[in-house]
Amino acid sequence: MNTVALGVGAVLGVLTCFAARETHQVHRIRSRGVHTVGQVLYVRTDTDGDGDLQHHPVVRFELPDGTPVEAESATGTPHSCPLDRGDPVAVAYHPRRPEKIVILGFDGPASPWLYGCITLFLGGFSALLLLGGVAAP
Repeated sequence: MNTVALGVGAVLGVLTCFAARETHQVHRIRSRGVHTVGQVLYVRTDTDGDGDLQHHPVVRFELPDGTPVEAESATGTPHSCPLDRGDPVAVAYHPRRPEKIVILGFDGPASPWLYGCITLFLGGFSALLLLGGVAAP
């Protein structure tokens, strides 16, 4: 039994679960969420784990009852952001949790195809490591 392979496989398995959850959440908001138009308030800039810039637009929109909502996009974009303060954007939000939004047309990096492929890759690699770790002498 190879404990290193089992440990790495288990960690990748956990990451696979997180990736699958994010994939499902973004896809569900995009396909079943409530669609409206909002306005970009500002773009929050942060860094990812590698130190690369990530841009996350913060948008204001109104619910059907007139309640204003201010929310940050569930997805970010690296290096630069095509959106500026005041730009109108199409938004999809979760009906019960309107702070969970996806900016339509901006969320290209978070497409279900990309997230789905990453999830499948992580899951497959995790399974190989776990099986190899158990089968090792």
